[in-house]
Amino acid sequence: MVLNMNLPLISVVMTVHNSEEYLMESINSVLTQSYANLQIIIVDDGSTDKTPKLLKEISDKRVEIYTLSENRHISYATNYGFSKVRGKYLAIMDSDDIWMKDKLYKQVMYMQKHPEHKGCFTWVDLIDQDGKNVNKELSQLKELFSASTEDQEYWLRFFFFHGNRLNNPSSLIDADTVSEIGGHNLFYIQATDMEWWVRFTKKYTFGIIEEPLIKYRRILNNDKNVSSYSEIHDARFYNEHMHIRYHFFDDMEDELFIRAFKESFLDPGSHTPQELACEKAFLICRPFGQSSSYSAPGMIKIEEMLNNPETALLMKEKYNFSTIECGKYTGNHLYNDPYLQNLQKGYSELKKQNDLCHLHINKLDGEINHQNQEIRQLNTAIVEKGAMLQALTQQSKDLTEKNNDLLNDLNMIKNSTSWRITSPLRKLKNKFKGSHR
Repeated sequence: MVLNMNLPLISVVMTVHNSEEYLMESINSVLTQSYANLQIIIVDDGSTDKTPKLLKEISDKRVEIYTLSENRHISYATNYGFSKVRGKYLAIMDSDDIWMKDKLYKQVMYMQKHPEHKGCFTWVDLIDQDGKNVNKELSQLKELFSASTEDQEYWLRFFFFHGNRLNNPSSLIDADTVSEIGGHNLFYIQATDMEWWVRFTKKYTFGIIEEPLIKYRRILNNDKNVSSYSEIHDARFYNEHMHIRYHFFDDMEDELFIRAFKESFLDPGSHTPQELACEKAFLICRPFGQSSSYSAPGMIKIEEMLNNPETALLMKEKYNFSTIECGKYTGNHLYNDPYLQNLQKGYSELKKQNDLCHLHINKLDGEINHQNQEIRQLNTAIVEKGAMLQALTQQSKDLTEKNNDLLNDLNMIKNSTSWRITSPLRKLKNKFKGSHR
């Protein structure tokens, strides 16, 4: 354990909510870090399970526990934890993940060696609900989190066009950056980390230690897929990313915007504030992820451009884009309009019918299996009866053969000379028996 208290204080912020199953394992992985100079801030976000009881049993003086009276969700709880930070460095920990023993020490050493960076991430190993390594089962996720140190422009492009590939609980940053970029945005639930790292990356750079220093837990279902995904999850994820896109270029310096996105400009020569505003609007309009439609937030930006006489003229003359072209965009399904709602309603009804069909099929399968079992029992009984019949047939055949042998013996006796000679004696014997009746 690194006991040198001259090393800078690290503040670890952990938000928890109904986390009893993995909580103590996660906390212990922080308490047993080889880097000992820690302030561990745990914010209980209105837990109703055994989490509060488990937290009360912690005796380590480095641990500070704060309890929210009601569940306010992760962004609010994280910001509350940020307000208690006293350390030079800030690390974020989830309540179900596990840190390797030297994680923080190696990150502090990296930060001191690379003062040009204000943050540091690491690679991860993936584990399931039982703590089993599932790197092979979730190879795409493993690859996603195996990034390398890249420049500011690379990361801004990746965030905008693809999404996030930074593992939040692997991070360590200079704590004073929070006062510059602010806390987490309370609007976001699933993409709160990405939105925060986008703002961070507009101001600072970070490095990545290419070594797994965290065990990142993913709960799998029976199909070896992450079980948390659902229609609501996917919809919220997409909607939040659309909002991130809408604000993506806010407060971004023009020079940085040109360096990062020039290759994607409609006109690579764009450089004036008005031209760059148009390029940003067209970029935000682009489809995101697997979607093939233009984005609604992008059309809001287009509206701003068209209602400004200066940019409206520029869009017409330079980009050949006016109200006519805008109408082609707005003719697509940008929002969850009544047509899509009816399709979704029809889909929901079909899904309900499909589920009922599956229930009926399962019931029929059960009945068929029961009937098949009865048939197997009858077949077994038939085989047994057949064996008994075969045995009785053989026994009858044996008795018939014995009876024939006896009849043959009797006929031989009757036809023998001795039988004929003794015939008068047998007759006399029968008469003698008859006279004594």
